[in-house]
Amino acid sequence: MTHDPETIRKLVAEVIARITASAAAPVAPAPAPASTSGQPQAAGGVALTDKVVTLASLERLPAGTARVTVAAGAVVTPSAREHARDAGIEIVRGSGPAATKTPAVRPFIIAHAECGGDVAGRCATIARGVPGAQQLPATGLPDVVAALATHASRDGARGLLLSGRPAAAVILANRSTGLRAVTARDAAGLLAAAAECSANLVVVDPKAFSSVSLERVCGEFARRELGPAPAELAAAPTPCGCKAHPH
Repeated sequence: MTHDPETIRKLVAEVIARITASAAAPVAPAPAPASTSGQPQAAGGVALTDKVVTLASLERLPAGTARVTVAAGAVVTPSAREHARDAGIEIVRGSGPAATKTPAVRPFIIAHAECGGDVAGRCATIARGVPGAQQLPATGLPDVVAALATHASRDGARGLLLSGRPAAAVILANRSTGLRAVTARDAAGLLAAAAECSANLVVVDPKAFSSVSLERVCGEFARRELGPAPAELAAAPTPCGCKAHPH
């Protein structure tokens, strides 16, 4: 089929007109890339809506994140704080009524040292039942006590230490800044001693407690409010007045 020159001229003119119109049309801007963390972007960083911000929450953030906004009442676990500090991530709390609606959960640190049997399994069971619980890896007694003291001083944490040497563990803990430790061989005595001394660490020989009793003690100990330390424990020791030996 052939066309006359006039028809061909009109077809060519129409094609050129369509190409010109297409080139002049405005191009829609490309959508902003979605956050790889699945969280909304805040001004200058990422906003997390998690009620409990854990290490895993921060590890899911996009590479290069320098600022994270969390809810006013969100709980930031000790491991998340350490990761944020090492990675140079600033954690900022939002403002609003969330602070009164979602009270912060005090960290509860569970550790064990120099024990026999399946102590790690018992620690994991307690950790699942206590809000804000975090389990420390098993190391030597001095290292575990030092880690507990760090969490207590920095985060106001309370803790449970399972040890086959409870007396030595209590003495070592009470030499550490930020720790006030007690021990006992039954649940009632342990809770009474913790209340009397405003303790933030209970040391337990796992052989002296059943699993059910130990879980109940930890749950109640974690919920209790710490009162002020007794005056004789909070006051500085009185210097010795004798002259028989140098001080």
